[in-house]
Amino acid sequence: MIFFRTLLSRTLHQASYFLSKRGENQFLLASKDVENSQKYVLKNILKNINNSENATKHKLSAYSSLKYFQEQVPITDYEYWSETIKQQQEEEINLLANTECQRYQPTSGSTAKIKWIPYTKPFLEELDNAIAPWLADMYRNYPKIKDGKHYWSLSWVPNNLRNKLTASINNDLQLLPWWKQFFMAGTMAVPESISLAESSDESFFATACYLLSCSDLSFISVWSPTFALSLLEFIKQHQQEIAQVLASGEWPKEYPGLINIDTPKNIQSSRLLLKWDGIIDEKFTTAIWPKLTLISAWDTSSSKIWAEKLQKIFPHSEFQGKGLWATEGVTSIPYGKQFPLALNSHFYEFEDLDTQKIIYSWQLIEGMCVRPIISSANGLLRYAMKDQLKVTGFINSCPCFEFIGRIEGTDMVGEKLSPETAVQLLNAFNLEQDITPITLIAMPANKQHDKPCYLLLCENDNSLVDKDLAKRSAELSEQLESTLSQHFHYQLARELGQLGSARVSIQQDALALYANHKVEQGMVKGNIKVEPLILWQNQDFLIIQKARRSKEKNIKTAGPKAGELV
Repeated sequence: MIFFRTLLSRTLHQASYFLSKRGENQFLLASKDVENSQKYVLKNILKNINNSENATKHKLSAYSSLKYFQEQVPITDYEYWSETIKQQQEEEINLLANTECQRYQPTSGSTAKIKWIPYTKPFLEELDNAIAPWLADMYRNYPKIKDGKHYWSLSWVPNNLRNKLTASINNDLQLLPWWKQFFMAGTMAVPESISLAESSDESFFATACYLLSCSDLSFISVWSPTFALSLLEFIKQHQQEIAQVLASGEWPKEYPGLINIDTPKNIQSSRLLLKWDGIIDEKFTTAIWPKLTLISAWDTSSSKIWAEKLQKIFPHSEFQGKGLWATEGVTSIPYGKQFPLALNSHFYEFEDLDTQKIIYSWQLIEGMCVRPIISSANGLLRYAMKDQLKVTGFINSCPCFEFIGRIEGTDMVGEKLSPETAVQLLNAFNLEQDITPITLIAMPANKQHDKPCYLLLCENDNSLVDKDLAKRSAELSEQLESTLSQHFHYQLARELGQLGSARVSIQQDALALYANHKVEQGMVKGNIKVEPLILWQNQDFLIIQKARRSKEKNIKTAGPKAGELV
């Protein structure tokens, strides 16, 4: 039986590889003539919006020239399109393009606002044009991923949106054409039905159970490495419950939303879990997933620290970084050891961040730092992304990139701190032995502290006991203040009395604290990316910190409740 399952899995993987090769060949052909390839993409986009209200507003036709297109459409952002998207969504009419919108994918920005990105069939085809060469390259360079099941992370959504969404929104396989979905669905470690769970917690629990039941897991794709680390921590916290599910093949009563979803069962994995000492290390990951060949996740900018942690836990697996993907579109893909422009997907322009000039993809030069501007078949035109990329080289004439970070910075009183500054600071503090820096927080003034200030949130790496925390925090706070004071505008703001002194907060579960705050802001749980520099909005961090410490103290004093796992 195992032999036939393995044979079927390899056959399905081989079919997926074969189907992806055509897209790879088209990508390589286009990479030899970027200018004409991109002009062809723009021509198709103009056809897709022809005669729509969008085209009428901007006086565009299917035959508009590139120069005319740029003259008629300004550089835009979500605010520019939001009212049209809202009207299109509510009235179920086509305003942005002349094709029906199949779904609206929710995403979140730097605020609590939910952005709804329209996904049309031509737009999904654009995304598949990026996925195909990536998959073909991955199957060729990591052939052992054909020997087992794959896990592609869900497009997680908050609980309060789940009753508004269709199943397709919470399933990344829906980005693919139906025939690719058919072949790839048979190779998935976690079934599509998990996306139908009533809450994120239930989806998370079911995902953990399915992954632990999958002894032949060979590939994991997540967006943020912190999501994978959180999943491992969740497994540790629910060790007994998950082991019981794998042994009995039944969902616990605490998760009623899973009642209509098949339950995984794996007695061997259940036994391994029960014997596990709770230490998340290579011994555990190798035992539970011996065939895991490749992990794909963000690994640049602020994700670098967490990607390195993940790699240490999975030394028997290869690691591949992501390209620049966003809900609004894709800019670059992993291919070989580089991240080339997904030039068959959208029409791209770039803002040269040194000169502020708008240039085409075929005008890029190695070493340039740029911001991508995307026009897509869903009707969102000249949409400026908030990402900074560096041109690192070329595949034929197709430019390749490195993700540097987000463009947004913080400036509460004129101190002008950038994400790049924060990344450098995080990397420096990551050399400390007893902490892991999470993010640099800009805290506006409020009743608790009359001056705005900066706080470096760090996770205790289990080496600091309570009595040492205050002393270590004070030492690191001095170091943080000294480092920040090397920046002219920060030092000036301090000398003028506009900023309070910088401080360091060391928390036992700092990563969870960060994630919870982002969820409360309306961000999507599974897609949360740890940003190097954030403005702490809506709540005072120090109050939250005090409340959590008080709660931890009470728990230690009272001891565990009856039946509570410790």
